[in-house]
Amino acid sequence: MNGLTEESVLSLGSPLARVVEAHGALGSTQERARELAQAGAPHGTLVLAGVQTGGRGRLRRSWGSPEGGLWMSLVLRPDLEAAAAPRLTQTAAVAVAKALRDIGANAGIKWPNDLLVEPGGRKVCGILAESSIRTAKAENVPRVDHVVLGVGLNANLDPEDLGVTDREVATLRHELGRDVDALDLLRRLLRNLDAELRRVHDFAAILDDWRALSLTLGERVRVRRSGEVLEGLAADIAPDGALLLETRDGVLELYEGEVTSLSREGGAHAS
Repeated sequence: MNGLTEESVLSLGSPLARVVEAHGALGSTQERARELAQAGAPHGTLVLAGVQTGGRGRLRRSWGSPEGGLWMSLVLRPDLEAAAAPRLTQTAAVAVAKALRDIGANAGIKWPNDLLVEPGGRKVCGILAESSIRTAKAENVPRVDHVVLGVGLNANLDPEDLGVTDREVATLRHELGRDVDALDLLRRLLRNLDAELRRVHDFAAILDDWRALSLTLGERVRVRRSGEVLEGLAADIAPDGALLLETRDGVLELYEGEVTSLSREGGAHAS
């Protein structure tokens, strides 16, 4: 995005942008940030790309990343036990949703990690958190060594620029009727991410915000996971972030899956 240079991003003074790489074009910010993390990059290492040529989202699905979007990945080193690593996905989703609402986009969260805009439930942003775990001899339980958090946000471009034909997408330009200032958008994202990550140990409070922003809870949904298809009511989210699905056979706790709404006005939406 225009205006995002290493110097301009460092000038924000964000704890999540202590080290910055800004590329005009890159295969994948996620892959580059993973390389840096494995080489010992500190918490707050940020990788940006004007264009991604090999971007991937959840389930290894191709993610169109042309000029005008905000394509970024962060190296995080949170103080978390390995079992708590999945919290970061919901934490980041809350942070990004709040940032988008700050600039006037009517954004909400689709479990587990997509940001949609209303009306219509069209995807505007995807989040991907990949964790690496360590087990030191002196520690009794595995802990998070690092997390690579990717955010792909459709910003100053038109929906047709994304080349997506299998699902509905949205962009900030289309939703707001204007382009947004790239540096200000990044500042808001980093500010909200830092604030939410600082309270990740108070996960119950984060989940309260997640519920308030959710576009999944209360919906009848179809969930595809590991070769099976489930249908039911998305009733709530468990204390550990699992989706509680009410089915004819009882309540199931789901930790992964592709969710399609069956009851939202205008038809089903999957991503």
